[in-house]
Amino acid sequence: MVVLIPSPKLNTAWPGLLAGLAALALYAGTAPAGLTWAHNGADGGDLLAAALTGGVPHPTGYPTHQLLLRLAISLAPAQPARAGAWLSAISAALAVALLTDLARRMVRPRFAPASQLGGIAALLTGLAWAASPLLWDQATIVEVYALNALFCVALLWLVWRWSESPEARGAWLVAAGALFGLGLGNHLTLALLLPGALYYLIRRGRGRPEFRRNIALAGLATLAGLAVYAYLPLAAVARPPVNWGDPVTLDRFLWLVTGRLYAALPFGLPLSDLPARLGGWAAAVVTALTPLGFIGALAGLYLLERRLRDWWLATLLVWLSFTAYAIGYDSADSEAYLLPAFAVMALWMAEGLAALLERVALRPWLTAGATLALLSALFLAPAFLRGWDAADLSPHWEAEAFLQTALAEAEPDAVILTAGDARTFALWYAVYGLRVRPDLAVVNVNLYGFEWYRRALAETHPHLLPSDYAAAPLEAHAVRWAAERPVYAAEELDLTLPGLTGTRVGALTKLSP
Repeated sequence: MVVLIPSPKLNTAWPGLLAGLAALALYAGTAPAGLTWAHNGADGGDLLAAALTGGVPHPTGYPTHQLLLRLAISLAPAQPARAGAWLSAISAALAVALLTDLARRMVRPRFAPASQLGGIAALLTGLAWAASPLLWDQATIVEVYALNALFCVALLWLVWRWSESPEARGAWLVAAGALFGLGLGNHLTLALLLPGALYYLIRRGRGRPEFRRNIALAGLATLAGLAVYAYLPLAAVARPPVNWGDPVTLDRFLWLVTGRLYAALPFGLPLSDLPARLGGWAAAVVTALTPLGFIGALAGLYLLERRLRDWWLATLLVWLSFTAYAIGYDSADSEAYLLPAFAVMALWMAEGLAALLERVALRPWLTAGATLALLSALFLAPAFLRGWDAADLSPHWEAEAFLQTALAEAEPDAVILTAGDARTFALWYAVYGLRVRPDLAVVNVNLYGFEWYRRALAETHPHLLPSDYAAAPLEAHAVRWAAERPVYAAEELDLTLPGLTGTRVGALTKLSP
């Protein structure tokens, strides 16, 4: 008879593996079949159009996400939007797996070596975060925030591994540095992790041999990771139709990667809007892990200060940094910046659950299986029941319906004028990315004020704009176009077009002399 002995590594890794696989199944089951505008996901059309054309998306360019998105699309070229959603789903599922493993390592000293109660606490923590509304939403759309969550959790995991692995501390720090650079290539808000991470590294590394050398190597690794930004000027040189900022010069490159277009948004929320924003933030924080999980997180925060004070303060700094940024950011989708803060709350919740299970372990009549079933019913069932209908994007066809209707209605060689992100990016995705109706020209009236955009239009549609395109305002061009070819408006425009009248044609409005 053959006796199978499970690997010790697999025995300790099971919570992370199980939580990650469960999260991936959850996200795959609620992902959209095509392009979607749900969950503030209008930027997906721009990201997809840039990836499909080898172009440059809106600031800050997101080169790391673009390279991964292009890889995902190459694996499923027939369904680019589906591939982009899968990239977010896999990123979120990996983040869940790593957070679960970090929680297991964090609470492990509370239990006997052979006990599985620490794994149960970690598993419940990971599943609760996986089912939290914000992560679930971002895991099913084409956006950069699920990948940003993965980078944040992975860096916290590496920092923790550094603190518990004396024999390989340098390797963990170098890996963290490289990952930090690549993560900044996905979203610059990853820098908000620095105050907490540096505090923990300095507190735990003081007096240790080679600490300064390892920090210096980590800094060099960060610079190497930041080299991913070289992708942007290389992409722009090919003159793609989606080419934000045209970053082939230093000034244009800095305009793009520093997000100068959005410079007024960070901490730009008007004071009159602050009460409403704080109310929304409070509701989001309480419901992030269900109210019961929120109570567990508060308890864990209290207990962590007594057991692991350096880690307690480091995670608190991370939470405060991302929370302050999200509250002060003046945009409707600023809640997405709370994802790392909610990940930290999940770690606090793990500490609270571990303390509860420590007491439960004193009751020999309550088995680990019964404990898991009971706590799952208390912590997870409300999250899944609450979240499925809101997160399920299979019924959301607004973006695809708009594209199908608009592309069918537009006459040959037409110009479609747009203003907002949703319709602009959707049409870029279809016309330039998928090459459906390549005879159409999509002109955004708000971007026309940028010289780089007018240049891209003139290069992509030379029949529309003469070489001296800057000599005339857009209104004059639009009136001229309407005399030569069909012109449509995809939405209401803040534009005065003398001599043109609008006639509604399904999803579009035809502008005729």
